[in-house]
Amino acid sequence: MARAVDPITARHLYTLPVVGGCALDRSKSRLAYCVTTMDEAANAYRGSVCVLDLASNATHTYTHATARDSTVRWSADGASLFFISDRSGSTQLWRVDASGGEPVALPALPGNVSAFSVSPNGTHIAAITVPTKNREEVERRGWRRITRIRYRADGPGYFDDLPELWLIDLHAGTTRVVTDGQGFVGSPAWSPDGRTLAFAGEHATDADSLWLRELWTASEDSGWQPRQIVHFGSAIDAPAWSPDGSRIAFAGSLPEGATGGMHNVRLFACGRDGSDVRCLTANEEWTCGSFILTDTSAAGGFPPPVWISNDAIAVLASNRGSAQVWLVSETEATRVLTPREMSVTDFDVLDERSVVCCASTLAAPPELYLAREGECRRLTEATNAWTATLGVGPTASFLVEHNGATIDAWRIEGRAAAPRASVLQIHGGPHFAYGNAFVFEFYLLAAAGFDVIYCNPRGSQTYGEAFAAAIKADWGRPAYDDCMAVLDAAINRFSIDASRLGIAGGSYGGYLTAYTIGQTTRFKAAIAMRPATDLVSLWGTSEVGRMLAEDFGGGPSDVPEVYRRDSALTYADAIQTPLLIIHSERDYRTPVGQAEQLFTALRERGAVAEVVRFVNCDHNLSRTGPPQQRVARLDAIVDWFEQHLAPTARNH
Repeated sequence: MARAVDPITARHLYTLPVVGGCALDRSKSRLAYCVTTMDEAANAYRGSVCVLDLASNATHTYTHATARDSTVRWSADGASLFFISDRSGSTQLWRVDASGGEPVALPALPGNVSAFSVSPNGTHIAAITVPTKNREEVERRGWRRITRIRYRADGPGYFDDLPELWLIDLHAGTTRVVTDGQGFVGSPAWSPDGRTLAFAGEHATDADSLWLRELWTASEDSGWQPRQIVHFGSAIDAPAWSPDGSRIAFAGSLPEGATGGMHNVRLFACGRDGSDVRCLTANEEWTCGSFILTDTSAAGGFPPPVWISNDAIAVLASNRGSAQVWLVSETEATRVLTPREMSVTDFDVLDERSVVCCASTLAAPPELYLAREGECRRLTEATNAWTATLGVGPTASFLVEHNGATIDAWRIEGRAAAPRASVLQIHGGPHFAYGNAFVFEFYLLAAAGFDVIYCNPRGSQTYGEAFAAAIKADWGRPAYDDCMAVLDAAINRFSIDASRLGIAGGSYGGYLTAYTIGQTTRFKAAIAMRPATDLVSLWGTSEVGRMLAEDFGGGPSDVPEVYRRDSALTYADAIQTPLLIIHSERDYRTPVGQAEQLFTALRERGAVAEVVRFVNCDHNLSRTGPPQQRVARLDAIVDWFEQHLAPTARNH
């Protein structure tokens, strides 16, 4: 049956409004958020600061997409809104009256502001900034000296300057630095009285650690002198104070020393002096934070937990393919506050039974919702008109039993006559997950006529540590077997043409795509996006390469046979499937050399292989890259599969 709307194209992405953020004022009657849109001509993003009145459902827009405005927070008295904006050239803090009017700049801080927190007593703002002084000097002289392993990261680039924690005195209009830029710092959080800051950080002597591993405080009484209160063996993030100021909750991992994603992120709490550290979620299978991948927001989001009382905390956690808000208590059973059918990216708490949240579903991009005792009501309709134009077939979830595990899988029906060509999509990480969240790329492929199959094979997060660790020292085979079992089940269940199969994935998904076509010839086309192909070189060149040591049981010199066996490059001579490699030239997570090695190996023996390289883009191109490059990437994906999976296609 013909559908009522024309099929979408990659350009449809230009018109997608993305709702983000979720901040209640102190009266819990007004909800602040941002809507991000694309400016195609400028190849840039714009943001609007909005407020929803929960009683009347009326929305007021304070800024109108003239700059990239984001991360909105209320003043303590609810009379103002603070937000981050690039409207002055650099990224700084701005204020706008809740009654309306033009935004006003706060005192400028060095470099660019990346995060901030408003004190509950209304006196200060704490902000994380990244200065640019050293970077400017490097650009002037033309060289840099590297003295630490952790010298660059995907997105920020080279760490010529390290983040600093600054205070803005809102009454005096003055600024002061709290940390000296000798170590990484993040996630500032105010005590209820507004006189003490908690934040995640590290000593300069921990310069080669992968993550922030310490909890610090700085108080007005001590002249804002930083003091380390907890040294954790693994990552620390997202501190949050109890209402009485006696305890601090934070995210971390067990066991101490854990660096890899196979370990759940857990919720801890300690005394305000760092004493009495307790894990509050040691017995939970779920992992704190959002591990559900989409292309409408960055991966791995972790909004800070919210204390509802002195013994109950609301926290965002991912469980079996869905990111939900959970209520954790030391005295009562843990319970979930939001439906499984949606994946939450941010939230705030109304009361012990109700939350407001920003979330997406399988069929709809992010919107704001109110969830109360299992019931859910949508609060915004920013994407209604956009979603109505998608015009593709239904989605379905299904389960596949394989080798003693239950694999979650999904299918989006393509807009074509049956039997249809199908594309198997593989997620990255490896310790992330697909789930109940909107992915535009999948709907675009469906609009082009392809069934889209995706799943969470062994190694995925959100199914407990044993499931995530099932690929320990064996990155390829267990996940490959699960994906093939899911594809076989989909062919048996749906009207799929088994002679026209494609495969695609990004990051670890790009790795498993390349690995897979080195094991089988069943696929007629493949796209490996930002893949890891040579795990030996990845270990020494990736920003997170040293995490491989935990996944593989050591570094390349410790277990060389594991690195060789699991590298997709090892099987390059067996690859017969036409392969498109998509990579960004500023990718520091899986550097572009990973693409170059596989491409060279394939073309050297005459195999069909092409590379699309994106200039001045990083690993997150598909989610946060420049709009024109995101659309070009999507066009390349559709073109490759149309070329090789059409009924009359002939591989060459």
